[in-house]
Formats: sequence, structure tokens, C-alpha cells
Amino acid sequence: MEVFQHKGICIKEDKRTVYLDPSSGRPDGAVTHAHSDHLRPRTHMTKPTADVMKVRTGSKKATPHDYHKKFRINDFELEFVSAGHVLGSAMIECGEVLYTGDYNPYGTVTAGIAEPRDCETLIIESTYGKPDQTLPNRNEVLKDLQAWIEVTSSNGGGIVGAYSLGKAQEVIATANNGGVVPAVSEIVASVSDVYKKHGVPLEYVPYTELDEEEKKKPGLLVTSTTATSGRRPDTVVKDLRRNGAKVARVSGWCAFASWAMRGVDAGFPVSDHSDFGGTMKFIEECAPKQVYTVHGSTKELAKQVEKQLGIKAKPLPKYGEVSIESFT
Repeated sequence: MEVFQHKGICIKEDKRTVYLDPSSGRPDGAVTHAHSDHLRPRTHMTKPTADVMKVRTGSKKATPHDYHKKFRINDFELEFVSAGHVLGSAMIECGEVLYTGDYNPYGTVTAGIAEPRDCETLIIESTYGKPDQTLPNRNEVLKDLQAWIEVTSSNGGGIVGAYSLGKAQEVIATANNGGVVPAVSEIVASVSDVYKKHGVPLEYVPYTELDEEEKKKPGLLVTSTTATSGRRPDTVVKDLRRNGAKVARVSGWCAFASWAMRGVDAGFPVSDHSDFGGTMKFIEECAPKQVYTVHGSTKELAKQVEKQLGIKAKPLPKYGEVSIESFT
């Protein structure tokens, strides 16, 4: 069995192929989750991912599967297992290969947890693949976020910018834990409705359903990261800020990158990805013979895996960098 990059992540055995997170929609492909850099229609995916895709793109073209139910593509046996990243996110097990996609081994409030699985070959994301990219304790940061929400929502108002799929729902759950029911933007509401459909208890009110007085002082507004951008904040955010609302961003990059704090009053380094320490522990517990790194600091992570764990590791090679017979 060969693994390499070719129109996505390709697994090949004899003349059979399967594509994981392919670069375009194809019936021999399987995607890990519904973020736009991974999602493609006309592929295999979990049922929640298919539901999110319909909301975010309007497409219904998918072959949906349950978690832990084996299915076949070109005689490869595959299985979706929880990745703990966002609703519907999955690691993909294909024979002796485990591909994490974007994953979270710490566990999230709304999307479960990624647990290590024995494998011969591990293909692992390296978003935070550098040794200095270790995040603070997630639960402690969420406590700080909850305290910020409780104070700002009752004193001039708070606005939280977060990815509309995944992070925004974590923020809503955190607000709910503090007794706050936030207003949410249209895109956050549409995605959160899918979470509720799949049994995740969230309380929120679409901003568009507030009356005119409530719109001026919604208490807490949860919206997209783009809407709170320092360069191009949307009209609602600008108006609320003029009325005294404070703005926060929730992103793991708040711990590592100055740009993540641009245009906001506070930053909370919560991520739906694994940090460096979590990744190294996850790899060790999977006990693979070969590790391939993808998506991020691939060279840096591979170097540390070999140095610290003594496991063969390198960035996933591209087609043409490995000796493979031509195929379609």
C-alpha cells in the first residue's frame, strides 16, 4: 500500500485508489469535515457533515455514513471515527492507515474527542507542529472566556468573533454555562441549528429576531471572525462598539500570532486543533511504524517525531516524489 499527495491524500494498492480530503468532488473520495478547505461535494462523509454542507453550500450531493460503520470504496474498507474537531468531523481508518484530518485529542464541549488508535501508518495534521506551539489549558481558558462573557454582557455588551463552524458553538455553550443566552449572526445560527438537530444542547437567539431595542443592546453577540476583523468589521459590530461593546476573538492563534489580536479587546487561545504537545502524545499512543505529516509545519513536526519518539517520519510525499506506477 502506498500513500502520497495527489489531488488530495491518495492511498493506492495495486490499481485501486481512494482519495481522502480530495481537492475536488469525486465518488472515490472521503472527506473529514465541513470546513471549506476540506469539504467537497459528491464524496463520502459523516451524516452530520452532510447536514452542515447543505446549510453552508446548499449542496446535498454526498454519500453519508454513520460513525464506526465500515464502508467500502474501490474495495478499500474505511471507517469514520470521531476527530473531536467540529460537528461531524472524523478521522478516517483505511486498513493499516489512520488519517487524522483536523483533530482534537483534548475534547470539545460540542464535538467529542479524538482518541488514539493503533495503526501501521499515521497521516497526521501539523497545524501546530512546532515545539513552541503549546496552548494553555483549554478548560482554564474557557473559564476565563466565561467570566469575560458574564461581565461584558451586563456592562455595555460583548461581541465574540469565532469560526462559524466549531468555535462559535463552543462559545455559545460557554455562555450558556454562565447563564447567558447570546444573540448570534445568521451564519452562526444556521450552523448551530444543525448542532441542535444532532443533539448538542445550545441556547441562542438569532440577532435578526431581536426587536429594535434589543438589537442596540443584545448583551452578547456571537458572530464570525470575519465580522469582527479590524480592517473590515461589519455594520452591526461597528454600531455595537460605538455603543460601548467590547470585542473578543477566540482562536488558538491568539497564543502565537500578533495578527490574531488585531482589532479586538481580548483574545482567548482556544483551538479545535491539537497543539504540539497533544500531537506528540497522540502519535506515541497510536504507536505507528511510519508517520506522515500534512497541513502546516510538516517538516518541523516530522523532525521532532524522529528525534523525540524514534519513529520514522516525514512530510507526506507528492506524486512524482515516490516510485509508483502510473494510474488514473
